Amino acid sequence: MSNQDWSPFPGSEPPSGQPGGNPSSGRARVPGPGSEAPGGGDEPPSDQTTPLRPPSAGKDRPGLIPTPDGTAILPQIPGGEVPAPEGAGSEVRKKLTVKRHRGEGGGTGRKAVRGIGEILVTFGVIVLLYAVYEVYGVAAEVNDHQQDLSGDLDIMWDQAETGEDEVDGAPVPELGDAFARMWAPDIRPEPWILVEGTDLSDIEYAPGRYLDGAYPGEQGNFTLAGHNVPIIFQKIRELEPGDKVVIETKENFYVYEVTDHVVVDETEVDITAPVPQQPGVEPGDDDYWMTLFTCHPLWDNFERYVVYSQLVDTVERDPDSDLPDAAVDPEV
Repeated sequence: MSNQDWSPFPGSEPPSGQPGGNPSSGRARVPGPGSEAPGGGDEPPSDQTTPLRPPSAGKDRPGLIPTPDGTAILPQIPGGEVPAPEGAGSEVRKKLTVKRHRGEGGGTGRKAVRGIGEILVTFGVIVLLYAVYEVYGVAAEVNDHQQDLSGDLDIMWDQAETGEDEVDGAPVPELGDAFARMWAPDIRPEPWILVEGTDLSDIEYAPGRYLDGAYPGEQGNFTLAGHNVPIIFQKIRELEPGDKVVIETKENFYVYEVTDHVVVDETEVDITAPVPQQPGVEPGDDDYWMTLFTCHPLWDNFERYVVYSQLVDTVERDPDSDLPDAAVDPEV
């Protein structure tokens, strides 16, 4: 048998020194077309199989790229593409990815909650800004007007001439005009400038006198109304029985002592009566009252917070002298 008879691969060479193959090598011979098995047609051929090379044999393998420090080598990735991680295309992984993106985008309920939260935060910021304005913005504006009123009051007192229409040596004030100072050292170190009238335009920047009431030091009920803001009358709630409130006019200091405080309905007008809460009663020898009131509660106006006090002393005013102790010392 020729060398071509032992192998099915054209051009292959028989094993060295063994024409026709070595039966003892254990490798089966593969008969060619039309060949017969040795020893007869029915006898199976001996094992003459030739070892096959793997399919990748002879092909170009990916090159190896050394890292800069040469301590490791990484297989070169054909085409520069990074292969997807194992299981990237699985249905479970796809479902997890969809859920994650849905969570990031937010459903209808999540968007609604987020919208409500943003509204509440915005509302809180507005309330905070309003509170800051009430404390600082309004205070600065009121203080500016109070300084102007104080200057007007000093000029009026310096230029006042004695006449028939006067209050403690000063002309009877017009609506909105300054006529006195009020000191309450237990709640405020600076004085308030008081104006005539209780209309909103009158008391915008200062406490105002109720027109049907008495003047400072007079028999009856001297009544003052002020806005419910820190710079004006909000802190009268802190006045306690025994605290002193002093009214300064051109000629005198009138010292009142706090006796009581009450909360009444906004329609309660008896607080302005000559004898507070006793309408129709004529004031007696002891009825020298001063009534302070403002809106209540703090952030509304359907009630009134009222502080009552009575005259306990009168001190003659000397422009060149110090203020009486009751006007500056909370302990008096």
